[in-house]
Amino acid sequence: MRPSNRSDILDAALRVVDRAEGADITYDSVAREAGLTKAGLMYHFPSKDAMMIAIIEHVVGRWQAELLDVLGAPLEGSTLEDRVRAFVHFAGSGGVTQGEFVVFSEAVRRPTLSQPWLDYLRRWFDFAADADPTPLLLVWLATNGLWISEATGVLDVSDVQRERLVALMLRVIDGETVS
Repeated sequence: MRPSNRSDILDAALRVVDRAEGADITYDSVAREAGLTKAGLMYHFPSKDAMMIAIIEHVVGRWQAELLDVLGAPLEGSTLEDRVRAFVHFAGSGGVTQGEFVVFSEAVRRPTLSQPWLDYLRRWFDFAADADPTPLLLVWLATNGLWISEATGVLDVSDVQRERLVALMLRVIDGETVS
């Protein structure tokens, strides 16, 4: 399959799950959204798990590309602090959709699907490698809480609140006392 076709199909799957009515990712729904037949989609993804893994890898790939852009340096030459700071800027600017959250939630519910997600987390955020990762871990957890709250609709964070939260999290990374 040409990379553009694969990407188009995976984008179609994300559009399905991003819809307001929260449609499930099925062969029928993705095929319809991608303009394919169910058989055509099954040709590219022989099982629903194969399709779900590809969707997760697709999202993780986008996240990593966007995070690298925010990081402004190769991953290998960055510190955990640099990566957490990039994540704060990425997630703090609304870098995650509800559909992506749903896809990752499915991966958590089904461990066979979680490997791409776990590989990404271990590669970008290895808190065990830092001497005292507690402040960075706190910021990382708070940042995840922000995007999860927004992606699930639990909270409606205003632009002003978002700016303040991001600034506060960056101050924690810088070692400043926050009040």
